[in-house]
Amino acid sequence: MKKVWRLSWSYALTVSLFVIAWSSILLTIIIPRVNKIVEQVSTKSFLQEVVSITNAGVSQKVFEREPTFGYYYLFDENGITVEHTDKQKVGSDVKKVIPGLFEYMQSKKNGVYSYTYEGIKRYVAFAFDGKYYLAHAARYDELYGEFESFLSIFFKLIFPILIVLAFVASFFVAELLLKRPRHQLLISNNLVRNISENIIHTFSSASEIKAVAENTEESTTQVDRSLEEFAAYLEESRAEIETAINGLNEFTNTIEQITEYTSKLAMLTESLGKITDKITDISDSITVLAINVSIETSKQNIDREGLSRIAEMIMELSNSARNLAKESKQSLENVENIVTSTTLITEKITKRLTSVRESLNTILQVSQASTTNVEKIVNASRTAHEAVEQLYSGIEQLEEAISNIKDEVERFKAELERFVI
Repeated sequence: MKKVWRLSWSYALTVSLFVIAWSSILLTIIIPRVNKIVEQVSTKSFLQEVVSITNAGVSQKVFEREPTFGYYYLFDENGITVEHTDKQKVGSDVKKVIPGLFEYMQSKKNGVYSYTYEGIKRYVAFAFDGKYYLAHAARYDELYGEFESFLSIFFKLIFPILIVLAFVASFFVAELLLKRPRHQLLISNNLVRNISENIIHTFSSASEIKAVAENTEESTTQVDRSLEEFAAYLEESRAEIETAINGLNEFTNTIEQITEYTSKLAMLTESLGKITDKITDISDSITVLAINVSIETSKQNIDREGLSRIAEMIMELSNSARNLAKESKQSLENVENIVTSTTLITEKITKRLTSVRESLNTILQVSQASTTNVEKIVNASRTAHEAVEQLYSGIEQLEEAISNIKDEVERFKAELERFVI
């Protein structure tokens, strides 16, 4: 299992390094001053002890027992050792053993002198009682051993413990402070996960919409083609309808002329009837004349036979004229009946043709309106086609944008997964 570096560890480590850095700076400043203060206090106490013994006049008594630390020695004004804790060193010349010490004592009379002997730093507290110099010598570790031990324990044990405690405390403080951000980060992770899933669904939906747009574009293209063909067909149909309407108008005009001619024929038939009546009247007159001729021929001595023959011929002519007139009248009556029927039918046809003409005009108007509407539909379809193309282009841009957002969200999600607090 991969170990994840937590932000609280980084926080704790940072705080620990901060504590170490500031502690090191403070210790670098404080420890030399503390060391100096301790040295001053220790040397003053060290000197005060020797001065007190000298002033009390009991210099000889310090040699009666072992000192708690270091050693004592007593020498005269010539630097010759009179008493020493180590009896073997009695009679030694201080000027030779520790060069510079005796001259320093002569100049100061009392004080503390430090020197290095046999590789060990030593301190000597001395005081002059007017006859002898009492000196108390001690090594550096005897004077400052406890302080050095404390510093050693502090740097080896206490300071690391403080660092560990600071790390642990920082860790728990970081855990406490990062509790809410972790909750918010968890919510952010869930939000990013949901956004990523929604973007994936949106990306799929955009792909589907793109496919639908492609199909719509193809369908719109087919509709445009069909509408253009239908518009061309309507244009041809309108031309044919206009031709048919023009023919029907001419036919209606012909029917109207036939009606007019039929009316004139009826008038002529009526005139012929009147003429036939006159012929009948003439025939009757001829008959009367023929009768009168027959009567007159019976009265005078004329060629009765010739006149009689003429009368017979006139009678025959009259009869023929009468018969012809009757037949003409009958024929004219029949013609009149036929013309009357034809006139009635023609009137009905005229009325119907008027309706047909109005209907054809309406059809023409409808055809023209249909052509106009088809042109509008073609324009609307063309506009829709352009809109679909723009929609298709917009969907492609949307798909590209969604793809970029998806990549950015996935990258952000990966960064969030790597960001552990």
